[in-house]
Amino acid sequence: MQASTAAIAAPDLTQPALPLPANIANGSVVQLQCGRTYSGTLDLAGKSNVTVKTEGSCGKAAIMPGQAVSGWSQYQGNIYSAPIAFDAAQVLVDGQPLARAHWPSRAQTWARASSTSSSALTYPMPNGDLAGATLLFRPNDWAVEARTITGYSGGTMSLAATGKVSFDGYDLSGQPDFYVEGKLWMLDEPGEWAVSGGRLYVWTADGKSPEGRVVASPDRDGIDARNAQGITVDGVRIYAAANGINALDAKNLRVTATDIANSSENGILNSGGSGLYVDGASIRNSRHDAIAVKWGGGGETVRNSTIDASGVTGMPTNAHAAVNLTVGVGSTVSNNTVTNSGYIGIRAFRNASVTQNTVDGACLVLTDCGGMYFYSDDGQALNTVVDGNTIAHVGGSQKLAWAIDLDAASGVTVSNNTITASANGMQLHNGNGNTISGNRFSASHQAHIQMDEDGSAPSVRNNVVKNNAFTSKNGEETYRISSTLGVDSVAQFATYADNAYTSTSQTFANFNGELLNTTQWKARTGQDASSTFQTQ
Repeated sequence: MQASTAAIAAPDLTQPALPLPANIANGSVVQLQCGRTYSGTLDLAGKSNVTVKTEGSCGKAAIMPGQAVSGWSQYQGNIYSAPIAFDAAQVLVDGQPLARAHWPSRAQTWARASSTSSSALTYPMPNGDLAGATLLFRPNDWAVEARTITGYSGGTMSLAATGKVSFDGYDLSGQPDFYVEGKLWMLDEPGEWAVSGGRLYVWTADGKSPEGRVVASPDRDGIDARNAQGITVDGVRIYAAANGINALDAKNLRVTATDIANSSENGILNSGGSGLYVDGASIRNSRHDAIAVKWGGGGETVRNSTIDASGVTGMPTNAHAAVNLTVGVGSTVSNNTVTNSGYIGIRAFRNASVTQNTVDGACLVLTDCGGMYFYSDDGQALNTVVDGNTIAHVGGSQKLAWAIDLDAASGVTVSNNTITASANGMQLHNGNGNTISGNRFSASHQAHIQMDEDGSAPSVRNNVVKNNAFTSKNGEETYRISSTLGVDSVAQFATYADNAYTSTSQTFANFNGELLNTTQWKARTGQDASSTFQTQ
């Protein structure tokens, strides 16, 4: 992982928490006292034209559904326990989230199912106390799915849906990798917690007493703005909530100069809504996504914001993107810094402008992934611009990770970006009419640009690769291009011109399995006559 941004300060717990206002009228201004912490969830569901802001200049007011936990005693070894009046969804020690107790341990992470059905998984578990625990499994490389365990008998877990929108509902089948979490018997290593019998059990990372160090939160949102319209959240802090702001189906939510930290679900959830505006926000340690507009959407603006550690806290879990604008049309994503993402850094769709962002560290947990990702399944041009971004440290040595991933995407302009130190620089999969111009590629692990075509009909055509600078000093290929239709189709993928190539690699291009040096590339393709080639 890359160096994280500065932590968002924990709320002041030295003073008693204040109650949040209730029965807020439409058109109200909710002023929260500076420097104070408010306990619970601010209920704005169905409201319109409400502004929430900090009053005064002594620091941002904080909203926190959780509370400090005290009264710790040693349970056994380095495990301590304290009374708790609710079933925790998240536990923090010294401001850092712990992992829910799980089996197998982190060193192994996954077990392999013996067999499954749609509502059951068979495996000889070491302990039969599983009812109420959660099963998490990998249906494919790019997702983690979850089920609630309702019982365990004869080596088989009975399962039910979790009802969590952060998961996708993939079917359980075959012999997937899995782990289980949420029972006291699973608490067997530092940095874990569990709740049992009205008590919270914690093994801190340093093995010391948790007294004065622990905040636990129930599964409650910081602000409930579902089905609301015209809500503004300005200059506040939301800490240790489920969703920092739950704005499902909400329109024209504005979030400015606001800090959201340690969300056990998402930072801002606005699926089904539209017109989201985020400016100058800081969002850190979101269990799934920092900004999630998984369905619906349109007209989003995300700018001048810092987003760190989305989808990487605790054990592996599902994540879509730190900034996830799956199908929203007309979004603007500009001048943001997105670091340490478990899956995609930034995902946008049609008529989007993605400019001047930094994505540093992505695909840290899941694979088949991009630092920036653009996809269309309707065959229509995206007409999206990706310009002036810096993308680095994406995917390490993974085979299926790219700094920029155009997946069945057409009509995208990728220009003036700096792409470095990633598994691969860029993928163009089954896409046409894309322009790749003015970019700087360096230090890719495998290849700077991959183009691949699969299926029974040509799909990669009319792409342009021009005026780019490629530096290959680590044995990487500049191009890796392939088609199930053969070399004649590969030759029609794109035009290449006015590029500057610096390469010490023996293989300049992998041309449908044929390894070519620079001279062979030019002869084989008839391209790049106006480009420069040098070694150094």
